[in-house]
Amino acid sequence: MQFKIAILSISFLIIMSANVVSPVLADIHYHFSAVHPQLVKMIITLPALMIIPFSFLTAPLIKKFEKKNVVIAGLIGFTVGGVAGGFVNSIFLMLAFRALLGASIGILSPLSVSLISDFFCDAEKTVMMGYASAANNLGAGSSAIVSGFLAIYSWRYAFLVYTCSIFVLLLVFFFLPKDTGWHKSEEPGCLEAQVPKTGRNTFKWAAFTFLILITFFSIPTHLDFFLFSENLGTSATTGLLIGLLTVTSFSTGILFQRLVAFIRDKVAVVSFIFFLFGFTLLSFFSNIHAVSLAVISAGIAMGLLIPLIMDSVTKEVQSEHIVFALAVINLSLYLGQFFSPLLPALLEALFKFNSIRTPFFVSAFLSLFSILGLHFSKKMMFTPSYYLYEKKPD
Repeated sequence: MQFKIAILSISFLIIMSANVVSPVLADIHYHFSAVHPQLVKMIITLPALMIIPFSFLTAPLIKKFEKKNVVIAGLIGFTVGGVAGGFVNSIFLMLAFRALLGASIGILSPLSVSLISDFFCDAEKTVMMGYASAANNLGAGSSAIVSGFLAIYSWRYAFLVYTCSIFVLLLVFFFLPKDTGWHKSEEPGCLEAQVPKTGRNTFKWAAFTFLILITFFSIPTHLDFFLFSENLGTSATTGLLIGLLTVTSFSTGILFQRLVAFIRDKVAVVSFIFFLFGFTLLSFFSNIHAVSLAVISAGIAMGLLIPLIMDSVTKEVQSEHIVFALAVINLSLYLGQFFSPLLPALLEALFKFNSIRTPFFVSAFLSLFSILGLHFSKKMMFTPSYYLYEKKPD
């Protein structure tokens, strides 16, 4: 039980980087008033960009060093990069620490999933993937709430939320086993061992991940500015709404295995229907109740989609290539996060208009496009691989 908590505690940190800063982004912009707004937004997006190359460094690192030691190094970098970024007086120095934070997450992110693949298989792995997604969102949601309230006193205090990584470091140090070189999914008793292993679908899932993140991330990037422009609340309100989003994803992750068993090959379509509903509300309504409902809808979609992708990849790829495959997924995940605020800005520049709702219009259109594409393309539908195999009676 202790090593399960240690593994899931790593997932607790992964999404936190953006959600700690999102509620105070407008305050940081006010503090650095002479800086271009797009540079301030880089405080959120730069860590995502740094995650990409360091995700691909994880595979060679674990070949030379014990997985546990690599995790510990990543946690130390996470702590320093997260906390120190909030207590500097230069936007460029802040971005440097944000880059360190992103590099550390790049190391931790594929390991948080591959460790689950090391120790679990079949339905138990799917359950753990759901729990890992729930842990992601619990960390992101709780950090956003705490960050929003700390911002009442000073936006700098919000960065203290990153100190929770010290507790995770202690859990990993004492409870994470050193020998993780074996893979339970390869044992004959696992139905997953019967599934043909191929890396060909990795890039399909990577493209799908990019689409998901470029659609979703308009909320954490633009919600604070939207609420401010519509006079719907303060930074604390943003923190509560982002917390509501991630708590919804947390609840969905806890129920992930049961939901997948019920929805089966329609999981992706159903998820984007929730996206479409949420972003339509944000595009046309200006009251806090509609915004809250939109956030809940988007949270359900993310709670289904992310563990769906991770579970699929770890079941379809050979064990020795899982970390690399997860790095490919991270590449698309954080590229989507990085480009999400740039796409609306590009459209506004091309068509000479400016609206605070543009990012939500774009996400609503992408959701509709995805629903139609998923409906008419059976290749993109998802059937959990272990449902295709049944244990033979003894």
